[in-house]
Amino acid sequence: MSLLIQLQDAMSDRLRQGLGRMAREVAADLDETTVCGMDLKQGNYQSRITPAEASPGLNVQVLARLPAAWVVAGGITSCLPATSQRQRYKAYARYTVIVGDRLHVDSQYQGAGCWNMVYAVRRLLAAQDFGLPVFPLIPEGVRPLGQALRDGKPWSVIACDFSTHWLDDALENGHWPAPQNETDIDALFKRFDGRLEGPAQDWLSTKLSYSLDDKPQIKAEDEVHTRPV
Repeated sequence: MSLLIQLQDAMSDRLRQGLGRMAREVAADLDETTVCGMDLKQGNYQSRITPAEASPGLNVQVLARLPAAWVVAGGITSCLPATSQRQRYKAYARYTVIVGDRLHVDSQYQGAGCWNMVYAVRRLLAAQDFGLPVFPLIPEGVRPLGQALRDGKPWSVIACDFSTHWLDDALENGHWPAPQNETDIDALFKRFDGRLEGPAQDWLSTKLSYSLDDKPQIKAEDEVHTRPV
């Protein structure tokens, strides 16, 4: 499974356990355009709303599901070489947790309220790596997405952004995947009959040659074998 989705699932699972009764549901794969609806008047919708733009209304179906939290994998935002050989890349990814709850809490409401939900999400996720090979989550911006009335009370939806990065290894130039077994990260190519190379050769021996004072003449050699010769 893609590391991008593994991390999204891990974030959802931690929020599901940690938020308890604060959220009616915790789910993934819901994007910001779905939350706010697609019938916005400002033309091409930019999901990351700037403070200068008017806050859109909320999708009616989404409003009915609050209080809730949804984890959105925002994708890999950039990828830069991590070594001079360009065989390993640092992939930067962004995630957004969308929370929705009552804007104002009173004695008649048993929920946490929108801003308490924001605090809880950031508290639960910041600095976590979930045992995955990623840099621990960095909390970033908090952005209001929209507001609407339900039962005469204002409900609000807020986006909490997080970022992280991890290392991706590239194939050598001109080479094809060579999965070793079903748990290999490249087993996907074998499963769907993609072009493969033969598995990597077993390590059989290592030879070390020694010279002195940078002279090319070899003075001694060691050879190590993985099995008796």
